[in-house]
Amino acid sequence: MKRVRRARAEGPARSALLSRILVADSDSAVLLCDPRGRVVELNAAAARLLGLAPAQARGKPAVELIRTVVAGDDPVRDAWRAARTERETVLLGRRGGEIPVLLRSRRFGRPPALVLILRDLTQARRMQQELRRHERLATLGQLSAGVAHEIRNPLAGIGTSAQVLLRRFEPRDERARFVRVILDEVARLDRIVTSLLQYARPRSPELTAGSLAACIERVRGLSADAVAQSGVEVEVDVAPRLPPVYIDTDLVVQVLLNVTLNAVQAMPQGGRLRYEVRAVRRRPPPRGPGRRSSDAPRGRAASAAGGWGALQQVRVGDTGAGIPRGLLSKLFDPFFSTKPQGTGLGLSISQTIMQEHGGSISVASREARGTTLLLDFPVEKRHGSPRSARA
Repeated sequence: MKRVRRARAEGPARSALLSRILVADSDSAVLLCDPRGRVVELNAAAARLLGLAPAQARGKPAVELIRTVVAGDDPVRDAWRAARTERETVLLGRRGGEIPVLLRSRRFGRPPALVLILRDLTQARRMQQELRRHERLATLGQLSAGVAHEIRNPLAGIGTSAQVLLRRFEPRDERARFVRVILDEVARLDRIVTSLLQYARPRSPELTAGSLAACIERVRGLSADAVAQSGVEVEVDVAPRLPPVYIDTDLVVQVLLNVTLNAVQAMPQGGRLRYEVRAVRRRPPPRGPGRRSSDAPRGRAASAAGGWGALQQVRVGDTGAGIPRGLLSKLFDPFFSTKPQGTGLGLSISQTIMQEHGGSISVASREARGTTLLLDFPVEKRHGSPRSARA
């Protein structure tokens, strides 16, 4: 008889222990409320989500801990009214933040207790937004290509007619000035159309062993006039004994020239423009923009010999006005520009070129201090099948 009682007592104890282990290991936030609605147990994920230590949360009414952004909404009260509930909502964090969550509840036992399970949807929402952004950019690229072709033909006709008209006027004729304005605007529109086509249908890079330092020297020559007019000082610092990298030199020069001219325009009263080339290492990402489905992380020996983790980084830094924090996330969006005459395609095209090289481009900036662009190039030759995603 004692053995039976002991077995009956050990059964619930084992179940309770198993439940606590499952709750502790869960990625979702789990809270157990007693019949009075107070929290009696919670896991580590719940403590992180609520921004409280477990000891601070235990004993408190759940309605005080779980509040949403909707005035008058009480998900805990609604959970007590039904055996099961499931809904998405946005919680108010302790520091004023907003956390999208999927909230599930289950009422059980007599007197009834309540289990609340909250899954943080922040990462899932971010992935959904990124997916929608990629879809919008793909549609935008197709539309841009079509529009660019339709514009280029009549634009060529306007330009040819203006040139014929210009030859009929004397150089001092006042009317010739207006024709030159037409030709200048036709040239500007043609540059915009060219940028649209480059963004919509980028050329695949033809990778050969090359030097990033040599690309910088070419860019310095191409931008010499703009640099001199702005009174900008240029510094170049290249680490010694860097191995060649596999790049399309013309495309890399295009990226560096765009970044350089942006930096010079940010320093109209003069400043310092600095190029740095360094060997760096990065942990191999699982997959993402610029990665191919066939690319897999390799071992330490392969990485040391030039695997994904081995990179050469070009830093282009200026001492200009910097970029407001609210605009940093939009810099690589097509058609977004902080310059009145900008097309908003320069950095978008540069990002595509970098990803076609299997590399990346990122920006760090601080207002009134300056901006630094980071260009990462893999040392290995990454060329062949198309990338799995393009931002």
